[in-house]
Amino acid sequence: MTTSWIVVAHRAGARIFEHGGPGQPLARKDVLDHPRGRAQDREIDADRPGRTRAPGASQRHAMEPRETPHEHDAHAFAKEIAKRLTHARGQGELDRLVLVAEPHFLGYLDAELDAPTQRLVTHRVHKDLAHVSDADIDQHLGGALPTA
Repeated sequence: MTTSWIVVAHRAGARIFEHGGPGQPLARKDVLDHPRGRAQDREIDADRPGRTRAPGASQRHAMEPRETPHEHDAHAFAKEIAKRLTHARGQGELDRLVLVAEPHFLGYLDAELDAPTQRLVTHRVHKDLAHVSDADIDQHLGGALPTA
């Protein structure tokens, strides 16, 4: 029997479902909540950007961060999800992995997965299913679940 995990993730949380094979329903395995993913940049990092003076110039300029606080926080949450998946792989809890997230967050998640866990990914579904009920998730997965 092949066990597939379907990870439906977004910046504010992730649901992990288990699928035991053709004809089997999805069963919710775990929920990871990340309330900071719902916060605005100003709520995550209230500090203003620093200021710098270019060499030889008399004007000062605001230093732009490389990523917003919201993006930084999303990266951190993607790392937390990846850690959970890596642990499950190491424990032999899954054979296949389906990742479902909006494209930007899916990129963060992909970047955080280690190579052995990456090899278990059979499908990547570029959809934000955060507000889709557990019972309706499988209707949005296309051919991601094994049918035979």
